[in-house]
Amino acid sequence: MMSFEKFTEDVLKEIYMKMGDTYQIRKRDMVKNNDVKLTGIEVIKEEANIGPCVYLDEFYRKYESDGMKFDEIVDEVYRLILKHAEDTPDFDISGFREWETIRGDIYPKLVNAKQNKELLEKIPHRAFMDLAVVYYAAVRDHARKNIGTILIYNGHMEMWGQEEENLYQTAMMNMCADGEADFTDIRTIAECIMGISFPEKDGNDSRDTDMYVLTNQCRRFGAAEILDKKTLRMVADQVGDGFIVLPSSVHETIVLPSKEEAEYGRLADMVQAVNDTMVEAEERLSNHVYVYSRDEEMLKIVA
Repeated sequence: MMSFEKFTEDVLKEIYMKMGDTYQIRKRDMVKNNDVKLTGIEVIKEEANIGPCVYLDEFYRKYESDGMKFDEIVDEVYRLILKHAEDTPDFDISGFREWETIRGDIYPKLVNAKQNKELLEKIPHRAFMDLAVVYYAAVRDHARKNIGTILIYNGHMEMWGQEEENLYQTAMMNMCADGEADFTDIRTIAECIMGISFPEKDGNDSRDTDMYVLTNQCRRFGAAEILDKKTLRMVADQVGDGFIVLPSSVHETIVLPSKEEAEYGRLADMVQAVNDTMVEAEERLSNHVYVYSRDEEMLKIVA
């Protein structure tokens, strides 16, 4: 069985033969959130700024287990490249160099501080409990449709002549300007996804529930909504003081009404079990449990 390095090299050669020399074709090593390392093939047209990247790690696992033959993998990678190329509109990257042009597209994102220790040395950030607030720019096409994100590095800050504090204030302002957080009870979500209806209680269509999902309007990196004090007050008004926040993923959090302190440990065990079995490694946020204090207007770790 060939090594992953040889596998990547051979796939790269085959894709180059299929695509021709009108494309830039190169291997790309990426470090994702939570130090998840991936290797892919990036294909960019000569006149374009961006292009599709197809990651090879899962394909190699299938090759190792005899789940796919090498020729089948090359054909599938080629198919995905063509498909993503059609779905990837070009955009003018020159605007990214100017702060006044890009500032309206800067947003906050929450990541696990410990799992991203090396990355945090390279990017502007601030501490938030066991998490870190980092920043990204939403990439939009000419119609202002979101087509991706770019993580903000220290070099970008130097290029723009900006400090982290201004970046934070700008990101929070943009997040709030996009509209109120999406705060939905789990019954409504289940009804929308599965098309089921829950029975009425005492003749009333009760929406009383003990679980809610908190995210943003676009449901991308929506866990950052717990940074906003206004959003936390809104949740407290609906659920009650001392509500519990479970860090479901970088995209959303789960909110529960207040519970006895004896329950915190069990909830932390549940969060870790879900993270280990149901959440992709690069989307995991934390195994801890948070509780909101209205008096202090903040969350704190309780387990």
